[in-house]
Amino acid sequence: MNRPRLLAEELVLTSRGPFIGAMLAFAILVVAGCGGGSGTTPTQVRFGDTALVVVVNPVVNDANVRAVPTPGQTRANVRLTTDDGISATTSADGTAVLSPLTAGMRTITVSGANVGGSFTVTMTAGELREVALATQGPSSQIMLQLDYKSDKVTEISPAMTIADVNAALAVSDTVVFLKGGVYTGDIDFSGSRVTLFGEGVMGGNVEVHGNVTVSGSDSRIRGTRITGDLTMPASGLGLTFSRVDGSTVSEGSDATLLGNAICGTETITGSGSFVVGNSGVAPIAQCP
Repeated sequence: MNRPRLLAEELVLTSRGPFIGAMLAFAILVVAGCGGGSGTTPTQVRFGDTALVVVVNPVVNDANVRAVPTPGQTRANVRLTTDDGISATTSADGTAVLSPLTAGMRTITVSGANVGGSFTVTMTAGELREVALATQGPSSQIMLQLDYKSDKVTEISPAMTIADVNAALAVSDTVVFLKGGVYTGDIDFSGSRVTLFGEGVMGGNVEVHGNVTVSGSDSRIRGTRITGDLTMPASGLGLTFSRVDGSTVSEGSDATLLGNAICGTETITGSGSFVVGNSGVAPIAQCP
């Protein structure tokens, strides 16, 4: 049967454990930018490989309130090479994926026009990490980073009801993998430390036709198009590589918004939030 092998009964979750479930493929795509935001072609990464997604020199949005290194101007054709022999070159918008990496401390060397230096990350086996990188001249510095590691994954398909989706999102310390398709109805993340992963080309293969509320702390959404409103009142939330057509309200503290297309109105007021590389959030022009 052609499907990711990610059954809840096969895997047991700990918030510190690595991804050990087998999945055929997980598409990583920075959503196409709105008037100058993030956007790249899909990159296939095995969900379970140790992988690093790097966004080079993203624009710092006006809503950002955390101190971050100042990004340079070069985004395209930046070469990233790890000390274990993996390399990748950034696309036009500055995105590259390094995979599969060897677990442990990795040093990544940066080269290209007007960029250079290196940075280090410590990777757990099976971890997927996203890094925003500021580089110019001989210096490279991490602006922000998010990591995803769990060994319990619950698979949801469009054939299941919205009640099934909400029941999965009510279980704390869980990765909920949404297979490609349309999910109609309102969604509420009531569990804490819950991650929603959307399968396939982000903004296309997984769509939520409804409103989404993230009420559980330290939860995340990655790779999903939301046609309704997104409300994030809880603290420690993450929204990456997703698209929101309705309004986006982020009022909780310590949120991280990276590489999204915010195509409706936005209100980002939470203290201590990272807001970097998001289309539709000043100074990047709003979606057409």
